[in-house]
Amino acid sequence: MLVSLRGRGPLNQRLYRGLRQGILEGTLTPGLRLPSTRSLADDLGLSRNVVLMAFDKLLDEGYVDARVGSGTYVSSSLPDAAMGPWRPRVPDTASAAPPRLSVQARRVLALAPLPAPTAPLRAGLRYEFRYGLPGIADFPADAWSRVIARRSRGLKISTLRYGRARGYQPLREAIAQYATRARGVVASPDQVIVVNGSQQALDLVCRLLLDPGDRVVVEEPCYQGARHVFQGAGARLLPVPVDEAGLDVARLPRRGSPRLAYVTPSHQFPLGGLMPLARRLELLRWAEDTGAHVLEDDYDSEFRYEGRPVEAVQGLDRSGRVL
Repeated sequence: MLVSLRGRGPLNQRLYRGLRQGILEGTLTPGLRLPSTRSLADDLGLSRNVVLMAFDKLLDEGYVDARVGSGTYVSSSLPDAAMGPWRPRVPDTASAAPPRLSVQARRVLALAPLPAPTAPLRAGLRYEFRYGLPGIADFPADAWSRVIARRSRGLKISTLRYGRARGYQPLREAIAQYATRARGVVASPDQVIVVNGSQQALDLVCRLLLDPGDRVVVEEPCYQGARHVFQGAGARLLPVPVDEAGLDVARLPRRGSPRLAYVTPSHQFPLGGLMPLARRLELLRWAEDTGAHVLEDDYDSEFRYEGRPVEAVQGLDRSGRVL
């Protein structure tokens, strides 16, 4: 019996694929009795265990039937579509109708793509000014590996189950404690949600607070990734200029019922201004007066040349308007 053993992977997998292909192509016809595992192993120069493993997989998937005292036979109950000349199905992308996209998806596709900071630094340049690129060369890989290995050895089976939607509880507790101590944030672990990056956080806020057409205040200039998320949600953007102290709060709109103001008070992006306390308190009074929420992006707050970081605006909030 000739069976193809081509391809990669363990021998039992290659034998299984060869037998399966013969069944699907019709070379091994329904009802055909296959050689015994011992004789097939001798014919192919394989160990019997390899053949047994391939036969067991075919049996589990319904390609063959085992009859006690008689042998193994190609199944007669395969669907008709599986028989005959077999070849991988190739989708006809030329004639297939494009999927119907949602309004939000069409809005996102209409936006100009953000540049991907993946190109290597040009030769001769000493400094990298593109944002979003961590200092990978400075990452303490050895220490990180030791911590991961130590924690993995004490891993409980329950940890591998599906976790809570808001994130791993001990991690949220640690974040709440650290943010309270280091950033002046007032929050319990139940108010902390672990996300995979700022873009997901912005998207969640949009889903919770914004309807298409709602007005959102953004800094001018501002983080383009945030602008894209708000535009994708159908929001109307209200740019407000920044100066050396960040967002110029005096120029915030007092009418028109803005729903949200997106700010980077601890390190204005991209100009780097630090919003002083008086302006932060004015921002909070504006939010209370207009009924808007403030989305505080604490970007680069802990990177300081001198002094301790300025506490977050959220820690000053007394009306629950800051996210």
